Amino acid sequence: MDNTNDKIFFNFSYFALKLLGKGLYSNPWTAIAELVANGLDAKATCVRIFIDMSDKKNSEIEIFDNGTGMTYSDLAEKYVLIGKNKREDLSLDEASKNKVMGRKGIGKLAALYLSSKYYLISKSAGQETAWYFDMSNERDSEIPSLNRVNLSQIEVLSAEYWDKLTSGTMIKLKNVDLTNIGIQSIEGLKARLSDYYVLDSISGKIELAVRYQKNTPIEFQEVAKNIAFRNFYALFDNSNSNIKSRIAESVYFPSADDAVRRKPRHTVIIDESTYNTSGTRHFVKEDGSLSEKEIPYSLTGWIGIHASIKKDDAQVNDPLFLKNKAYKSTQLRLYVRKKLAVEDFMPYLKNTQAFSNYIEGEINFDVLDDNSLGDIATSNRQGFAEDDERVALLIDLVKPIVSTLIVQRVKVGQEIREEEDKIKKEHEAALKAAEAARQELEIKNRVTEKKLEVASYNIQKYKAQSHTIFSAITEDQKTFSAKTHLVKTNALTIRNSVTTLARKIGIENYRELGAISVATDKILSSLKYSALAKFNIEDASIKEDLFVFCSEYLMNVLQQQYFDIHISVKISGQHIIKFQPQNISLIWDNFLSNSQKSHARNFNIMMENVSGKAHIELWDDGDGFGKADLNEIFEFGFSNTGGTGIGLYNIKTVIQKMKGTIQAENQLPSGAKFIVELP
Repeated sequence: MDNTNDKIFFNFSYFALKLLGKGLYSNPWTAIAELVANGLDAKATCVRIFIDMSDKKNSEIEIFDNGTGMTYSDLAEKYVLIGKNKREDLSLDEASKNKVMGRKGIGKLAALYLSSKYYLISKSAGQETAWYFDMSNERDSEIPSLNRVNLSQIEVLSAEYWDKLTSGTMIKLKNVDLTNIGIQSIEGLKARLSDYYVLDSISGKIELAVRYQKNTPIEFQEVAKNIAFRNFYALFDNSNSNIKSRIAESVYFPSADDAVRRKPRHTVIIDESTYNTSGTRHFVKEDGSLSEKEIPYSLTGWIGIHASIKKDDAQVNDPLFLKNKAYKSTQLRLYVRKKLAVEDFMPYLKNTQAFSNYIEGEINFDVLDDNSLGDIATSNRQGFAEDDERVALLIDLVKPIVSTLIVQRVKVGQEIREEEDKIKKEHEAALKAAEAARQELEIKNRVTEKKLEVASYNIQKYKAQSHTIFSAITEDQKTFSAKTHLVKTNALTIRNSVTTLARKIGIENYRELGAISVATDKILSSLKYSALAKFNIEDASIKEDLFVFCSEYLMNVLQQQYFDIHISVKISGQHIIKFQPQNISLIWDNFLSNSQKSHARNFNIMMENVSGKAHIELWDDGDGFGKADLNEIFEFGFSNTGGTGIGLYNIKTVIQKMKGTIQAENQLPSGAKFIVELP
């Protein structure tokens, strides 16, 4: 049929368009993504999607770009011609042809998946024209057409953005049924649009706005990738981008044991040079003959394996990790010409290993859509025929990379299990030893009971000497724990009383209270290291390596108490001096207590011998001191954490008695830092 100025006919019947429009796509988001691709192929730098869901049954969708637009001749010679290969457009140079994502010229039919009615508005060469397409009431045998309409007949909901463009094309879809679409599904659209293109590859940006209620403002937001790179344990990358720099130096793995779970594991970068990912070969053409020349092929992109795919565990490494109906963080996405060809290529590999579910990546293999070779896309354009030699080649290239990643994950998994088994055995041994000690204590108690019976008899016989008899009971008749409990209880009572008294009388009378506070902290610290670390406390002072003592006390005693804080200790050299253990333990007890109050998750210590002095730097990632005067924080009663304001005072008091110095700094971007020097 002949075109007129107001009517442009397609070269297909309504029946063919219906089949193609509905049969090409599996969901509405894929169809929208295809329309976005058309905009990017039109040299657009920005494609916007506006969805009005205020009436879900009759929703409206506007997809528009700032590309070159279409004139009447473009519509008549290209748009309505179904099956026109855009890469053969004589108006394009070779470089532009190679950038074209589409090939078959049927992507425009994506609109028919969403609605049987739509408007096409285009700005080109200083003119704006509008066309209407409606196939809802037409007979299958008839030839469909674009019908010119007056611009005034179309209500453009996003006119404030569209009117500013000098060129471009808009597809306005009417009567789109989005009854079953909720907010999570909209998030799914964002994910679909972001996954439709290779990371950092497209020249144009994509923006989305959704309106759920009438007359609310339209606010477009750029669609961005959501990839949890910092949850990857191992990564392969030959994309020539900065992806390697996005993964963390170390990650944490889930474990039932806290010590294993809090242990950082160094991430692995796979050496891409060991894999054959490119080359040339003859491929079979569509007619069954071999290509005259060898055709180059190249697998590019990145593939990573996650440390964990459990949301809560993975988000410890990277809060970006999401896994639900909207976001799929464990897909190997295959791109051709930087456009999504297969949502998840992993099933093609037929890998049944458990950790194959931990794989995520984005790979590109353009030879799958080479202009000189046949089209191997499946009928729905969302996959490839598995028996094609190009697909088989890609599988052979990808398999060894994926296998290496899985081997790395299996290796660290075995390492974790061995550590868990070791801790379990140590725990069982400790329980066994505790049971043996209990039995021994039970025997001693029976002996003690016998002695008490004798003592009781003597008490009855010699009442006047009862107090003497009681005093003569040996230390074997009293457990160490009973004594330490009594001392600890009274020491805590004294410290709490000091705190209360300081608040009542004011800090101007602090000196005597400060001395009492230091003394009680020494008592508490002595009890802690003697009871838990089993240090020798027979002497008031010991001559040891100060650095080793501090490290063992921090890791063996305080790490168990402050299990929510990761303690890291580094030592350079040694520093052998005579010191009182209770003084050193008092210092570390108060430092860790302050870090906990300031919400720190990490506590780092560096100890080194500098010119015969012990130089100790410690810093955390807590709230820091804020704008507090760093000269005042060591004063008795000063606190910016809601505490008593005694801890830092006690630290400084002890350090000064040891003829040392202490300084405080604010750590960037957050946290507190202290520098201690001891002779």
